[in-house]
Amino acid sequence: MENSIYIERDFGWFLGCFENNRQHRHYAIQLSIPINSFVDVELTEKNISTESPVLIKPNISHRITSNEEQFLLLINPASTIGHFWNKTAANTVSEINHPVIAALLAVIKDGALDTGERRSKINSLIKSYDCFCDSFIHQGDDRINKALGYLASQTNRVVPLDEIAGVCALSPDRFLHLFKKETGMTYRRAQLWAKLVDAIPLMRNYSVTETAHEAGFADSAHFSRTFRENFGFNPREVLKFSWFIQV
Repeated sequence: MENSIYIERDFGWFLGCFENNRQHRHYAIQLSIPINSFVDVELTEKNISTESPVLIKPNISHRITSNEEQFLLLINPASTIGHFWNKTAANTVSEINHPVIAALLAVIKDGALDTGERRSKINSLIKSYDCFCDSFIHQGDDRINKALGYLASQTNRVVPLDEIAGVCALSPDRFLHLFKKETGMTYRRAQLWAKLVDAIPLMRNYSVTETAHEAGFADSAHFSRTFRENFGFNPREVLKFSWFIQV
């Protein structure tokens, strides 16, 4: 199966043999699903070797290696989909067993599907697990739940701090505190996530340096560093693969 990357506003995924096995951390929630083998997860305090999917919460240093293909899902913590996965596991790193895993593996291994059909089915499954769906809503601070719902309705722009705090009837300082507590990332980092996703389509027609300037970053180093901090990938690594984006 050809290595491929798909990127959407609130999640992205990689399917194939993953070679970026440096120790690193990023702000995305990460779900690693081994397809036909084990994955080895190297953490600061321990190592895990498992055939089970592993969920890693934001900003946890890790290194993942596998001799076979794996499915790697990266999710925006400041989204309703991210809220679902954040609440699915209590620990910062967890082996998980959830019905969506079996469904994803069935789609990935279905040899009758072409690339477009497989991509569509994977995306539909990911989107169906959302804390604002009636079946899946989790407990959390209602004010931040309201903020996540508002952000989901404003994907065409970066929402200023004063505006989102007002939506929640909170002071900006109180909002910032609760937002980080509930999502695992700062609101500034959430704003950067949206800014980066808007920048990614530009890489089809511009160099990384040109993309950085078009997207409002100081230079390519700032853009690349922020990209890696959010997603765990360097933007030039994304360009090596067959990739698709929908924003």
